[in-house]
Amino acid sequence: MSVLVNHVRRSFYMDSVALMRISRVVGALPGVEAAALMIGSNSNKRIMLDAGLLDGSGEQAGPNDLVLAVRADTAERAQAALREAEAIVEKPPTSDGGPVQWHPRTLDSALRQLAGANVVLISVPGEFAAAEARRALAKGLHVMMFSDNVSIEDEIALKQEASRRGLLLMGPDCGTSIIGGVPLAFANEVPRGDIGFVAASGTGLQEVTTLIARNGRGVSQAVGVGGRDLKEAVGGLMTLDAIDALDRDAATTRIVVISKPPSRAVAERVLARVAASRKEFTICFLGLDELALPPNARLASDLRSAAEQCLGDVRIDWPDRAPDLATVSAGIG
Repeated sequence: MSVLVNHVRRSFYMDSVALMRISRVVGALPGVEAAALMIGSNSNKRIMLDAGLLDGSGEQAGPNDLVLAVRADTAERAQAALREAEAIVEKPPTSDGGPVQWHPRTLDSALRQLAGANVVLISVPGEFAAAEARRALAKGLHVMMFSDNVSIEDEIALKQEASRRGLLLMGPDCGTSIIGGVPLAFANEVPRGDIGFVAASGTGLQEVTTLIARNGRGVSQAVGVGGRDLKEAVGGLMTLDAIDALDRDAATTRIVVISKPPSRAVAERVLARVAASRKEFTICFLGLDELALPPNARLASDLRSAAEQCLGDVRIDWPDRAPDLATVSAGIG
């Protein structure tokens, strides 16, 4: 029978991208069936409860606490995994096995360390993410919101503010972007090239960029906009701004737009913007096949077709396994 153990570290915060990486390491230990390290916000605790990883002690955690949860096949292995998780939290590893410096605890302290930065990756519980995004936008910074559980009202307001300021608001729940050749959050490490991406599907963005990289092409910029951007309520606010940015970018010759099923009205709005561009487009609106496309755009019915269009209609084999991901954490704490 499985054994579940929780431990709560009071008044302790760590970036959620880093916590996901640690959870992965702990989950691979002998006898461990599942593991999660999450800040004790109400939304996170609901996720852990649904996953069968929250016990009575974890339920008592607050939004300023860290919950460490392990489910294993024996009590001994559960406790051993919990001790390992504690040790990693005390001294988090990097990809090369060495220690890392702690992230700055405020946006201002982060900017003092990296004065030339112009992008902020926000990875805090959803209840606090909108406030951090507003601070960043007010400082003239582009924002990538890895955080989820952000209200749609906050998303709309933040994207409207970003648009007024000429900034990008990527997200919320944006897990993948590649900006200036740097993979952000959970993104693939791919070569630079001349193909730009705007994506309301992080998984789709990862798949297509990996396929074109494996077949000799590269990415200029890949802008994740969050899964709700092409819904009727949001209206494609950031998709349109991202297309504008890529249209102005001399290094981008082709633009690929990827989305989970969008609102038809929003899709038509996006296509009207595409028609005003001189660049070639690939449109992959999954689940929406009957669209009137402008002359400079072609429809891709699936992710492989989108990649093949980028490669000059060269037929490619679908990979037999998921791509390896190079994870980059660049958030604020």
